[in-house]
Amino acid sequence: MKPKCFQKNDRGSEAWRKLKRSREDDEEKSEQRRRSKKAKKSEKSIEKNKNIKENSRKKSKEQEEKKFQQKRSRSPESSAGGGSHRKKRPCVPATKPAQLDISSFIFHFELGQGNFGKVMLASWTSKKKLVAVKISEKTPLTEMEAHVLQIARGSPFLCHAYAAFQTKIVAYIILEYIGGGTLHDLMSGQGIIKTDNIVFYSAEMICGLQFLHSKGIIHRDLKPANILLDHEGHIKIADFGLAVNCIFRNNTTTRGRAGTRGYMAPEVIKRKEYNAAADWWSLGVVIYKMATNLFPFNNEQSVVDKEPEYSSICSTELVDLLQALLKKDRHQRLGTTGNIREHPFYASVDWVKLENRTIKPPFKPMVSSYGDFSDSTGETSSSLTVSSDDDSNNTVLEGFSFQDLSDSSGRLDVKV
Repeated sequence: MKPKCFQKNDRGSEAWRKLKRSREDDEEKSEQRRRSKKAKKSEKSIEKNKNIKENSRKKSKEQEEKKFQQKRSRSPESSAGGGSHRKKRPCVPATKPAQLDISSFIFHFELGQGNFGKVMLASWTSKKKLVAVKISEKTPLTEMEAHVLQIARGSPFLCHAYAAFQTKIVAYIILEYIGGGTLHDLMSGQGIIKTDNIVFYSAEMICGLQFLHSKGIIHRDLKPANILLDHEGHIKIADFGLAVNCIFRNNTTTRGRAGTRGYMAPEVIKRKEYNAAADWWSLGVVIYKMATNLFPFNNEQSVVDKEPEYSSICSTELVDLLQALLKKDRHQRLGTTGNIREHPFYASVDWVKLENRTIKPPFKPMVSSYGDFSDSTGETSSSLTVSSDDDSNNTVLEGFSFQDLSDSSGRLDVKV
């Protein structure tokens, strides 16, 4: 910058530099004032827009409230009774189930024992009901059983569970107490079962099996000892300790020898792939045993390559049913092929009434009630555990524990 009043030769002198700095300071101050003025103007603009939006929002809210009040004034509930408003429902807090442990029950005696552990009869004191408590080691099979039991709530012909909980080593499943004994007990007492009664019991088994299979589950251990009778005499399929899931029709199969000797299908014995047809074979064996009080085969080799003897069975329809259920080829076996409900052996069955359990069972067992054990002091805690080869097994079974919060009707509605 060349200041006035200075000659060219004066450029760079002290006076010239002072004047230059003074002018630069003035320009900087002028720029700051300009920026400050611009910022204030921008703030005012933002504030103005904010006020406009706020006023618009308030106006919109007032209009909505006005419309709401107009609607209420036109409602019959407001006009009747001097325009009184409806009362609000009281807010009821959701109830959580009490934490379960073995102290929630009074244990009476052992109902059964096996490789899985044991089943104890117990009183659930808070519910005032008898239950069967299955006590077993924590294994993947135990976890699967709890899963199947929660699905089983959809059928009245399957054993239901009320709850499940676990400690560091032991798993507990709280089952409904089905105190009428087993089909095995009934067969031991009566010997050969009447044909009409075979129709009733096997038809209810069919309903239970078809429900399981529709959910992709195969039982794999159907036998008279796992078929229970309730207080009315209806059957309930129990013990899902060997069950597997995700087996749908012929599209999926499983492997592995599982079940009880005498009731296993040929494909299971030979360790081939199999599906729900294995359960229908087992049903055939159970029906044969009800009709003859004998097994259809003497040993596992005869299961594979021989046919049963039917000469002692008078009903031709029953013989035809057994031949269809005991087919060696699982692809041709009734249950997975054809509609078993339409077989002539079940011509007299009203399946709607049967599924609604309105058909009177042929036998009504005597069953103990909660009051029969009201004075019991219970078993010692040592009887409430199971022996384990691995005391360090303290793995938590994910998704195992649950508790039913429904009423006492037997329907399970809540999973925890």
